[in-house]
Amino acid sequence: MIVIPFLIVFVLLAIYKGQWVRKHNVKLYIIAVVLAIVTYFMIDKVKIVEPFIQGYLGLSLLYIVMFTGALKDKSKLKIKFVSVRREYSILGFIFISTHGIRYYLEYFGNSPAIERLLGVVAFLIMVPLFVTSFMKIRKKMSRKSWVNLQRLAYVVYVLIFIHILLMASMPNLLVYIVLFVPYFILKVTKEVKKYKSNIQDK
Repeated sequence: MIVIPFLIVFVLLAIYKGQWVRKHNVKLYIIAVVLAIVTYFMIDKVKIVEPFIQGYLGLSLLYIVMFTGALKDKSKLKIKFVSVRREYSILGFIFISTHGIRYYLEYFGNSPAIERLLGVVAFLIMVPLFVTSFMKIRKKMSRKSWVNLQRLAYVVYVLIFIHILLMASMPNLLVYIVLFVPYFILKVTKEVKKYKSNIQDK
């Protein structure tokens, strides 16, 4: 349930303070890295770091990044989200890294479990997506190469959803189903319409 308050905060931030996020993006990245490092070394010591360790904070940011792609093109909400999509994807990865690294190490230190494996694979796929989110790196790639790489994000979304289904318990499980299922429906519907439109144009 804790992901919901984070989602509300970041949605409002994108709508009303998107320009501020873009203006101070580097400062926000630095703060996020510091918080991620500090919280990682405070695992199991301080209860307040749980939103970082369990990935709630990072997931809420990445969810907005994910859902942006399913929104109607040129809609006001999509325009607002797109304006901070790059910043949110970078911040989301930084914050979810504490969760990803912890379970990456635990996975290889204990008996393998499919739910952990899916999470580890999703995290590893996110690494190149994160690196190429920075404009200096992106400019060195062709647009086609960058777009093709970014399509791996859909694999990440599916893996994260399955990972959550296997790991979460009620009522959190219900919350994640309510969040993810509408996204998949909207995204598939949008892509089908786009495909049909392209066929008709030909």
